[in-house]
Amino acid sequence: MGSMKEQISDDEWLDEEFEPDFDIEVKFLCPECHHPATSILLTPSEWTGETVGEVSCLNSEEAHNWTVRIVKNRGELTAHLDDRDDVEVSLHLPGVPEDWYEPSPEPGAYGIFLRAMAEWRYTVGEIGSFDGESSRNRMLFSNLYSIVEAYLSDTIIGAAIVDVSVQRQMLKLDDLKLKDKQLSLETVLAKPNIVRDMIKTTLQGISFHNLVLVNQMCANAFGSSILPSEKDDRKMILMSVSKRHDCVHRNGRDKEGNRHDDITSDYLRKLAGLFEGMAEALESAMSEAKVKEFVGSLGSPTEA
Repeated sequence: MGSMKEQISDDEWLDEEFEPDFDIEVKFLCPECHHPATSILLTPSEWTGETVGEVSCLNSEEAHNWTVRIVKNRGELTAHLDDRDDVEVSLHLPGVPEDWYEPSPEPGAYGIFLRAMAEWRYTVGEIGSFDGESSRNRMLFSNLYSIVEAYLSDTIIGAAIVDVSVQRQMLKLDDLKLKDKQLSLETVLAKPNIVRDMIKTTLQGISFHNLVLVNQMCANAFGSSILPSEKDDRKMILMSVSKRHDCVHRNGRDKEGNRHDDITSDYLRKLAGLFEGMAEALESAMSEAKVKEFVGSLGSPTEA
């Protein structure tokens, strides 16, 4: 579901009965074929209300039609597909550059990650507890995942945007559901960067705490797994994913209602070290992939 806060003046905020309607561009990936879908629809004129419009995807073989509902609640706009709340619908003002809404991945993501981890470790030393049920530790645990997800997202999406070889490998990954997409020549002419944009949009829609999928993407795109090779370390990393979900959504309890009581400061430091190892592995894999690509571009030496 997408949302946008209307940019209106202070005086206009006082009028809660009527606001001028305007055109808005809606965009999403078709949940049936994963082709882009976009259209210009009218927003509700009331302060609280909704409008409905039909949007078709750009599948040249069989276009799918979807009902998009734009809802305004006290000036805030949201949009969703009828019967498909799982689909992310973005809202854009026509003519406004795309990167105004979706900032590009941060450059120098690894340096940002290292600085954030140093600050995080200092905080663990200051407020971390040996009590595995401590709410402070759960907060630090969730914060650790935020740092890692930001690094993985910026690094992988950033590489996919600029490197065609990475894009080719992303297209092969079954979980991204991109490899069987078909585009008409008319669509390619109208949007020459559509493949790159589809990959970017798809990657922006995944959860980078899904470490199994992230590892598959890295193995495909850069030729190397980034999960720890040691069995117990790998198990600790993968088990932390569901633990993160419980901390974020269940206040630290699992589905059976049991409190996670092992999130001690020692656990946090150990997990952080494993994440730092994954980041190092990703940086090394990307560098090695670049070297191989460069060597391959040189071709075979000419025989004398």
